[in-house]
Amino acid sequence: MPVKEVVELLKRGKSLAKRTKYKEAIIHFEKALSLDPNYPESWLLRATAFIETGRYKEALADCDRALALDQNYADAWAKKGLVLYNLERFDEGVLASTRATTLNGNDAAAWYIKGICLDELGRNDEAQEAYGRSLELEIILDMDAERKKVCR
Repeated sequence: MPVKEVVELLKRGKSLAKRTKYKEAIIHFEKALSLDPNYPESWLLRATAFIETGRYKEALADCDRALALDQNYADAWAKKGLVLYNLERFDEGVLASTRATTLNGNDAAAWYIKGICLDELGRNDEAQEAYGRSLELEIILDMDAERKKVCR
């Protein structure tokens, strides 16, 4: 488990990233990594900021570092799929997003990334299945969010 300071740095970095202050967020994530390079979430958060700034090769390296620490980190597989899509490495994007959906079948974004990679490969029927699953999950998530609003 990461030290309290690492968690605080990640929290501040996420807050900055939500406000699209990615350069500042990356600084916080890098400080967290210097304190504990064995915490996969730090690598994933920095990868996410790298994606937002178009630094896909660095993002891919960070996803791979997170996965080296935890091969079953579904979110890291999903981000890796997104990065590979952006690098136009669609075959690999399908593999990464498939791994993500195998680990977490309820990840609508991973299903969508799988769909767009399949689309790029001309595998339209499979792409439509992935898009359908993504849409189905989005509808379920929207319904759950609405239900929670009503129950407050």
